[in-house]
This record gives sequence, structure tokens and C-alpha cells, in this order.
Amino acid sequence: MTDDIVTRLRRFTANNADWPTIANAADEIERLRAERDEARRELLSEHIVPFAEAKRRGWDCFKEDKP
Repeated sequence: MTDDIVTRLRRFTANNADWPTIANAADEIERLRAERDEARRELLSEHIVPFAEAKRRGWDCFKEDKP
């Protein structure tokens, strides 16, 4: 299965409306990812070539609207 965990949680919740905790978990994962990416971007702002440093570290924190 290659789907992102948030996508799978949302799909499950859509089919099982009586599981609001699952939707809350998906929301929390998205919030934590955004917070992590912001922290990474902040750290990378100290580098002369932030995109190259992000790639070196294997980070995808400059993505656009990626689920």
C-alpha cells in the first residue's frame, strides 16, 4: 500500500462516520507535519543553498500542497 497514512485515515473515516477519533488523528498528523516542515525550513534558512541542504538531508519541506 503506497497511500499516505493521512489519506488512508480519511478514506476510512469517510466510510465509517462513527469514528471521529480517526479524523482527529489525521488532523493531528497534518498539523505535526506542517510544524516539522516549518522547523526544518527555519533551520535551513541559515544555509546559503537551502534546497541543496534539504536534498542532502532527505527532507521534502519545500513541497507545494503535498498530502
